Amino acid sequence: MKTNFKDRLKKVINASGRMTKLGVSTQSEYVKIMMRYGASNYFDIDQLYKESGAEIANLLDTEDAVVTSSASSGIVFTIASLICRDDDNLLENLILNKEKISKREVIIPKGHNINYGAPIHTIIESAGGKVIDAGSSNKVMKRDVEGYITENTVALFYVKSHHAVQKNMVSIEEMVDLSEEYKIPLVIDAAAEEDFTKYYKMGANFVVYSGAKALSGPSSGFVLCDNKENANNMRKQYYGIGRSMKIGKENIFGLVAAVEEYVKNDGYKSKVTKEDLEDLTEKFNTISGLSAKIIQDEAGRQIYRCKLHVDKDKFGMDAFELNKKLNNSNPAIYCREHELNLGNLSFDPRPLSSTDDLKIIYNTVVEIGGHK
Repeated sequence: MKTNFKDRLKKVINASGRMTKLGVSTQSEYVKIMMRYGASNYFDIDQLYKESGAEIANLLDTEDAVVTSSASSGIVFTIASLICRDDDNLLENLILNKEKISKREVIIPKGHNINYGAPIHTIIESAGGKVIDAGSSNKVMKRDVEGYITENTVALFYVKSHHAVQKNMVSIEEMVDLSEEYKIPLVIDAAAEEDFTKYYKMGANFVVYSGAKALSGPSSGFVLCDNKENANNMRKQYYGIGRSMKIGKENIFGLVAAVEEYVKNDGYKSKVTKEDLEDLTEKFNTISGLSAKIIQDEAGRQIYRCKLHVDKDKFGMDAFELNKKLNNSNPAIYCREHELNLGNLSFDPRPLSSTDDLKIIYNTVVEIGGHK
């Protein structure tokens, strides 16, 4: 008898974070109720786009907002709308004509031109933009960005993320100063950030967020806009390059519900606490070849993780092999692996369903190491 495809999928414990490759997040009952309402009814979609954006703007005290299918599509909508403005002909023929357009340069600090699952320069260029890297990958000053500003600059771009280089980088405040002095829009990619008002209040013209990361909403995104004209121009992109990036009505309702719930509860409350993580850390430190400590998120967010260092000689395998065995265990365990070359794995508590997941993680590590 043929099984349903869901029965062929391996069970996963996500200790990696709000990662796209693991499905990002799970939704609350309220979000799922609103998604079912959206899925069960018909709407004038243009009105739904506008009213949902207005509701998010009201909840976050901004001028307007535009709902998108993801943070990446939010970047595409933003850049394309700044190039096209209200030109309907260009809207429908942007990619065909982009080489004829001079004002499409997007200046980004080189240390921010990252790959977060896809190269950010690819996302910007797919919107018709032309990426201009400022400075060096490990040092970008305000003057480096300013030196590339010309009449062809359509936007300044800043990435607020742990993926970006953190030291010796131009600050948001300095980017805002340049934006205001030269009257060039500043776009901030804050996809995974947990503060949904900070960067807008600092003076950014467009702030791009994921709806599925810190909000724990469905696959979605939104862009906070400094005025309704910019928001209206952005929504026009649904009839241009954004046609291939449509967000479903059910996800729009889920997104708005997630924002509403986030504001009401003053943020997302993890089911696994920092104290729970400290218990795991102490237990790891009793195993020969392992040393663990609590670390804060690299970008300064109030997110704490358990960082585990693996001593190959004492534990019997290196971090790469331990990570591979965790991925292949049942249930499969995924942790943050960007420091494997340094012998480190990190465990993020936010996506965990309960402290039982911590017990499974610990017991699996112990069993893999042969210490049981």
